Amino acid sequence: MCGLCGGPCAIGANIRDGHILSVEKLKDHPFLPGDICVRGAALKQFLYHPDRIEYPMKKVGDGNDAYFVRVSWDEAISDIAARLLKTRDESGAKSTIFYSGHPKWFRKTYAELSAAYGTPNFVSESSTCRSATAIGNQLVCGSPMLMSDIPGCDVYVIWTENQSGQQGYAQPLARIKAQGKKIIVVDPHKNGLTEIADLHLQLKPGTDGALALGIANIIISKGLENKDYIEKYTFGFEAYSDYVQNYPPDIVAGITGVPEEQIYMAADLFTTGKVALKCANCSFLQGINGVQNLRAVLLLLALTGNIGLKGGNRPAVMPPLKLDTFHHDLVQRPDIDQDISNGEFPVWNEIINNEGQSIRLADIILNEQPYKIRNFIAFGMNVGMWPECDRIVEALKMVEFSVVTELFWNEACMEADYVLPACAPSERDQVISGKQNRLLFVEHLIDPKDKLPDVEIMLRLAHAMNLHGDFIDQPDYDAYLNYTMRRTGVTLEELKAAPEGISVKGNPPKPFDLSTDIHTPSGKIEFVSTLLEKYQDRTGYDPLPVFTDWREQMTDRRSDFPFDLVTGSRKPFYFHSRTYRLPWISNLEKHTSLSICGDDARRLGLKNGQMARLSTPKGSMNYHVMIDNGLKSGVVYVYHDDEKQNINRIIDKNYIDPISGFPGYRCYICRIDPLPRY
Repeated sequence: MCGLCGGPCAIGANIRDGHILSVEKLKDHPFLPGDICVRGAALKQFLYHPDRIEYPMKKVGDGNDAYFVRVSWDEAISDIAARLLKTRDESGAKSTIFYSGHPKWFRKTYAELSAAYGTPNFVSESSTCRSATAIGNQLVCGSPMLMSDIPGCDVYVIWTENQSGQQGYAQPLARIKAQGKKIIVVDPHKNGLTEIADLHLQLKPGTDGALALGIANIIISKGLENKDYIEKYTFGFEAYSDYVQNYPPDIVAGITGVPEEQIYMAADLFTTGKVALKCANCSFLQGINGVQNLRAVLLLLALTGNIGLKGGNRPAVMPPLKLDTFHHDLVQRPDIDQDISNGEFPVWNEIINNEGQSIRLADIILNEQPYKIRNFIAFGMNVGMWPECDRIVEALKMVEFSVVTELFWNEACMEADYVLPACAPSERDQVISGKQNRLLFVEHLIDPKDKLPDVEIMLRLAHAMNLHGDFIDQPDYDAYLNYTMRRTGVTLEELKAAPEGISVKGNPPKPFDLSTDIHTPSGKIEFVSTLLEKYQDRTGYDPLPVFTDWREQMTDRRSDFPFDLVTGSRKPFYFHSRTYRLPWISNLEKHTSLSICGDDARRLGLKNGQMARLSTPKGSMNYHVMIDNGLKSGVVYVYHDDEKQNINRIIDKNYIDPISGFPGYRCYICRIDPLPRY
């Protein structure tokens, strides 16, 4: 297994004396994907990188004189457990935060460990990824996930999700085109998907909600909404219908930059057959009106009768999982009303009761509000995830005791009291659910030496603190794997003895019923959110999908910062911050760049590759210029997660969505100034 990005891709490896010499595509594996992407090709550099953490390490000394020494696992686990129990006795469990980063495979066990300890403060990287999507989906149709029925649709809408660089993504779209189906792509940036789309709506960043409301305006004005469906399965349509009258296509064209005729074309396509929609988990959700924008987009499906029926989008009704490892199916946190959010995100806590919102992490620790945080325990910790992320490093310096379990030494590790080495996927045994309901035991590829699987570390901590739960009661990692298989009727011992795997009878998903399976408070798809009505006195918590133009907040700063800044987009050869350190990959693009269209570059006197200073209201950073004529004039893109040039350092920590807490990475303001050429 490669597993570098968390995916279950099988690879071929040439090994001598326990050391990987090279990796290659594993051809024709019957039950697992066998492709190798550009990141997987660099797996050898990933596994043997000099920044890998090899042993449990303890910090000794203070301040500038502090340094790390190697310790045994027994010493580390015993000391950490003792410190955690002492803090709980003195200050209560809530004074400890348990943080879960990437990867996600261990999250069920970790959430159980946190709950057994007693803290409401189990948080994760989902504070900026996916959770806003779950909130938006839940507000509309009572399910955190909406699955698009691509084979059954007539029109496929891809709303700000560019996967054109992902292996295996283009072929299904080519088949859709060959079948005569239409493709709409909504994206501020021209890319590989827009090239094959029948209609590309190139909107201005952060205006998605206005575009959706404008399309709805046309549909309703023409009387093309699905009246029978709306009457039977939805709630609040009349108020919604009245509200969208504020968004006629000529006004929406001015807001979004999408030509009026294209808005009409989109409305026609939305009403000419079954429509399936694919939305990214981040993209425009990382904006200060992200949840409301998503609601406006999803309600186009409700308006046209495309939620819960074949060919549209269905709330995910999951079959009983063969392996009990789903990383969003977590135990509920205890004492949620006492968590670190201090009531700031009430809808989050009602919908996502199994993990908290940590966007205010630095403020909470540095200001000791709503209470003092004494311990910070992290499995996977990328400080660059937060806006003004240098403050996270300052916060980690301030906590009394911190532990970071990681693959590589990073900024968070340097501030920790203990640093624990985790196995990479290729260094631990795994049980995989493959194609055709095939269970597979995948043995570790290389000896992990003194590293341990994350779950093994959690089990040892739980045992040392005498904490109990279904997962953390397992005696060791093998027992954990066996426990995750309990629903399959197969034991780990049996699976290890079957090199080709074992077929498990699959359970068909429960048929979805629109009359009984919409789990909103009203029991119907909600144009007007009854949950948001509870909090409508709060700014941004409008029950209708109200569009708030982020640019209006910036009016007094526009003369100084005239460009729209979009950050956080990914390039296919990078994976978060991890692969920037790999020479094969970093050499593909030696510098993090700011992308700008040719017209803007000429106006500023910039040439491709020249250095320029990008400034926001929170600071400045220098980047190489990359001219990209797929961008509209006035828009700047900076891709994410280069540790050395992390743009999040100069994004305002208070510039967030009031419902989800997500930072406004995808719609901020900036200025570009050329730097002298030498």
